[in-house]
Amino acid sequence: MGLGDFISNLFGKEKATVSNEPAVEEISTNLYEINTVAFESEVIKSHLPVVVDCFTKTCPPCRKMAPVFEKVAAEYDGKIKFIKVDLKNSPEIAKQFKILGVPTFLFFKSGEMVTNVVGFVEEEKLKEKLDSLLE
Repeated sequence: MGLGDFISNLFGKEKATVSNEPAVEEISTNLYEINTVAFESEVIKSHLPVVVDCFTKTCPPCRKMAPVFEKVAAEYDGKIKFIKVDLKNSPEIAKQFKILGVPTFLFFKSGEMVTNVVGFVEEEKLKEKLDSLLE
């Protein structure tokens, strides 16, 4: 471990781990963390509407939003698919959707992004967006 790695670890700045293989990790009920390679199959080709939480692990509002997103994911199981993308490991997603701030939530229906929300979202406002996605 070099000095740069030590300082990065000390301040919570992790190295990006970019993979050429699709990665899908189930975090909890109806909540998955994916990488760029899995984005098309898990989001664009999903038969369900999808909400994507674009985050970084060092972002305080992202960490505050995580339990809300996890709770709501379980409530909408079978209706809307919930995905998380760590932008540090998937910078292509940030470029593709012109993400300038985190957290950013992308809402997809039939493979097309229909809206987005930037920043911390109260649970009720998130549910309003999700319900409109089901209409």
